[in-house]
Amino acid sequence: MGRLDDKVLLVIGGGSDGPPRGGERLPIGNGRAAALACARDGAAVMVADLRAEAAEATAEEIRSAGGRAEAVACDVTDPEQCAGAVAAAVKAFGDLNLLVNNVGIADAGSVADTPAETFDQIMRVNVRGHLLTVQHALPEMARAGGGAVVNMSSLNAYRTGGAGISYDTSKAALLGLSRHAAATAAPMNVRVNTVLPGVIDSTMLRRALADVPAEHVPDLTGRIPLGRVGSPWEVARCVVFLLSDEASYVTGAELVVDGGLNIPML
Repeated sequence: MGRLDDKVLLVIGGGSDGPPRGGERLPIGNGRAAALACARDGAAVMVADLRAEAAEATAEEIRSAGGRAEAVACDVTDPEQCAGAVAAAVKAFGDLNLLVNNVGIADAGSVADTPAETFDQIMRVNVRGHLLTVQHALPEMARAGGGAVVNMSSLNAYRTGGAGISYDTSKAALLGLSRHAAATAAPMNVRVNTVLPGVIDSTMLRRALADVPAEHVPDLTGRIPLGRVGSPWEVARCVVFLLSDEASYVTGAELVVDGGLNIPML
């Protein structure tokens, strides 16, 4: 028996896996890892991604392993496409019980030099996109008797450095969105929680470092008490827990997955 048996999950940003770069395939992304891990625990998964082919690749991997999955293209800046992704999940599997929001983009600009247009675009994707998918998913979850949402934030919501003001601000704003949604959705028997990954060997991290000369790549492990970067699968296991009935009394929580990086130390 899986922890998510008989549940229907929509993963926004579930196609996050990069094409080969210089002969080396990029690692899996947090969204794809979450989709695969949830499928292994019994969920039927609708994989949504800006890139339809990436969403379909994740869905096909789930089906090849004996799971149930379909794919849909979704640009989270478009309200109609967000509604369409929710509708596609319900049409394919009959209900919607679970939602994972994993979409995010970044820019390295500082408060001194970030164009307003860049800031606005990142907020549209990283915050407004989450709002739209949650808004459309909640009525379906309530109709199904309840459910759970996991929004993917970042340790950058607590700590700054490297990713830029737009990304940091968006990930902090997502915490407020999740807390408000948790309070609003509780009477519907829907739980809303947030996962905050630290330094994870994901597609996004590899892309961010791809053009940095080796001698300038920062020491990613020196300040992490566990002494290593994390894996997307370690993030995914936390997502499965929060979506499952094992977390039935957990809502409005912020789960940090960072190897101890956020521990206050002298």
